[in-house]
Amino acid sequence: MSSLDVRRFIVISTGHVTETTAKLLDSVPVDQWPCLGGRYGDYGWFVYAHDENCGTGKNRIPDDLFAVMIWARKKRCDYVLLDCDGDQIDALPHHDW
Repeated sequence: MSSLDVRRFIVISTGHVTETTAKLLDSVPVDQWPCLGGRYGDYGWFVYAHDENCGTGKNRIPDDLFAVMIWARKKRCDYVLLDCDGDQIDALPHHDW
């Protein structure tokens, strides 16, 4: 019997990314995102919590989104669901847009 690879994700507010990053995630096709992930319907985005930001230029994960990923990794999560109804986290900046 093989072992299962179980991963954890955390749900937080879409307000933890800037309006610029939100527009990037909404306007750029998913296969051209600077990180692994996808849209969460009309409610936000589901992203892999990368632990390195190795890209350059348009392939670089925006600093605000990467800060969310690093925070999630510290919480031992592999993924982040940024949901418009998600909780605001005191340890992360929140942007009203």
